[in-house]
Amino acid sequence: MSFNKKVVKLLKEKKKTKAQLAKAAGIPYTTLDSMLKRDSDSARIKTVYKIAEYLDVSIEELVFDEQLQSVTSKNNITDEEYALLESYRLIDERGKSTISALLNLEVGRKNQLSMALNNASVRKIPVYMSPAAAGEPLPILADDYSMVRTIEAPEEATFGIRISGDSMEPVIYDSSVVWVKKQETLQPGEIGIFLLNGESLCKRLEYYDGNCTLISLNPKYKPIEVFENDDLRVVGKVLM
Repeated sequence: MSFNKKVVKLLKEKKKTKAQLAKAAGIPYTTLDSMLKRDSDSARIKTVYKIAEYLDVSIEELVFDEQLQSVTSKNNITDEEYALLESYRLIDERGKSTISALLNLEVGRKNQLSMALNNASVRKIPVYMSPAAAGEPLPILADDYSMVRTIEAPEEATFGIRISGDSMEPVIYDSSVVWVKKQETLQPGEIGIFLLNGESLCKRLEYYDGNCTLISLNPKYKPIEVFENDDLRVVGKVLM
């Protein structure tokens, strides 16, 4: 049964008039009368919503046939989805074909992503909550970590750690988690997690004139020169 026939049927069942419905839906009586007599499904979504509200039925019950009502009610169609449906009904066949092709591509991409996630190796890896500073130094790494299930960590990663500060932007952002391979040495130019005099840092290692320097990628931060009396230890290499 079409939308218009359903409206007429419901009006009779509920003993309501088209004039009352037109007033509730905020449309002229002549417009509603003409719409119902055409027996078409060309009503605007906003009008459909108001009619359904006045007749105290769901939009699905008005718009879809009985075989589809159970499906649409389970999907909880949103206002945004109804708006998209309204726009879809306004375009020509070429536009509809274009949208259908795009939808098929996107569904295929989503299915491929789901398959990749299902086949991916899920790891449990510790992520330290006490952050390594990308800015001012913070206290030494504590034992307050959580075991996190993830597919994002590289195979060689030993742990993750949350970064605090913006000194490594635009490569590493404040509050992001970096994956670290635990090791005691780094090559010049590599980014790592360091303990400098008992405080943790995320920096790039460089040597200038034989002197060890910890570099920030954000130019507003000055390099940290490491002197002979400083206690510098490499915790691990940040995996980029």
